[in-house]
Amino acid sequence: MTREDRDKNSLQKFDQVCAVVESTGASMEAFHEQGVSIIPLLGWYDYSFGEPSKELKSMWMDYCSVRWPNELTDQDIAAHFTALNDEPSSMAGNKVITYSHFLPRIDLMPEFIPSAQRILYPVLGSVQIERQLRKFNPDIHVYGHSHVNRQVEIDGVSYINNAFGYPSETRTSKQLICIHDC
Repeated sequence: MTREDRDKNSLQKFDQVCAVVESTGASMEAFHEQGVSIIPLLGWYDYSFGEPSKELKSMWMDYCSVRWPNELTDQDIAAHFTALNDEPSSMAGNKVITYSHFLPRIDLMPEFIPSAQRILYPVLGSVQIERQLRKFNPDIHVYGHSHVNRQVEIDGVSYINNAFGYPSETRTSKQLICIHDC
């Protein structure tokens, strides 16, 4: 979509994607069945994981391809997407699985990440996602974006990233895992 619809901003393009999802019968809504709730959490990075360097801004594709309305700050964009998420409802007794593309907390990144790659931390996620997922009291939170396989429990939540990565990446799993069995 970088070259398409140059007259539209990225929020308008996101709305188009949502319309396509709905028109095909797919869903971006929470799913509840047989004691399991699977809840999507939208988000965007807001620099709560650190301020981006000039180097990051020169190399990260989002700074070239994403066009937000001029009057909105990065924090406004993150707040816009988290405002689209459902509010918790009564799910007593349910197994709750939340998921997001972006990381909900920076401490999900393992210590072995080389310092040269930590330049990316500001664009990995937002603490706003963590605040929202905690309202759902999930058993599991699945996330992506980091290209780093990880499964860790923090404060009663099992955080899982099963990264497939790019074809050239060797540190990713490239295979599915079962995170819950009914």
